[in-house]
Amino acid sequence: MTKPVFLSGLLPACPTPVFADGSCDVAGMMALIGYMIEHGVNGVVPLGGTGEFTALSQRTRIQAVEASVEAAAGKIPVVAGVLSPGFGDAVDVGRDFKAAGADAVMVIVPYYARNDQVGVIRYFQAYREAVDLPIVLYDNPARSHFVLTPDTIATLANDGTVIGMKASNTDLYHFDHVMERVTPDFQMLSGQDTLFTQQVSQGARGGILTSAVLVPGVWNEIQALAEAGKFKEALTLQRKLSPLMDKLFAEENPSPLRYALELIGLANGPSLLPLGQVSSGLKQKLFEVLSSLHADGILPIKPVQRP
Repeated sequence: MTKPVFLSGLLPACPTPVFADGSCDVAGMMALIGYMIEHGVNGVVPLGGTGEFTALSQRTRIQAVEASVEAAAGKIPVVAGVLSPGFGDAVDVGRDFKAAGADAVMVIVPYYARNDQVGVIRYFQAYREAVDLPIVLYDNPARSHFVLTPDTIATLANDGTVIGMKASNTDLYHFDHVMERVTPDFQMLSGQDTLFTQQVSQGARGGILTSAVLVPGVWNEIQALAEAGKFKEALTLQRKLSPLMDKLFAEENPSPLRYALELIGLANGPSLLPLGQVSSGLKQKLFEVLSSLHADGILPIKPVQRP
């Protein structure tokens, strides 16, 4: 049995630095994770949607996990995303990630076969036995096209199949029902930058957020305020990041994030097909919003406009 893992605070959803041929830029991956550790993250999540799991070869995925583990150096957990559509591939991927040193895997609900609640429970129970790594359930109905009921999530949580969840369902009523059904030690993590304060106030112990790659420090402040019951102050601070969140998701993620990182000297290569590069108009807007955040002391590095 693998060692337990404890997740809380900010675990940014990392893009995968790549070269033009799609192979992993190992040095770039390590530099990116080093930047995040320096600025206070509590873990990293490579190879989720932001990490373009579905566009990468398995060789590149393994390289990304190995680089993440090396950069983390045991200081923070590495939770590797598994976004495979079905069981066989997901198991092979999970075993590869275990061999690469991942502390846990974040596994999405299978999204090709027509699901029912009982089938999904069986899927995750079988996966836990087959891979033997702690599982973070990835609940993202916009991508999986399947809504897990609170009772299904509670079953997987309370029987020990999953240790936690990335909550990307935007229904806060659904979220509250889940929190009512799971035990206090369930490691619930917000999966929505725009709803982080709200979900922490309802019981999330942290978040897997895209914008936290750039500005983890301010998200830590937001979480501390929310956990202290200072909801209004937390939401006010979160709203200062609304222009950034709007721009990061104005075009398909992670292309805007990749460009934003390039502006602060963390070049990480192109997005992969079918994604393209960001539009020239969005490039200018990203530069402007990052410059504003730097002037406000939120972004640690001053952005440099690119030609």
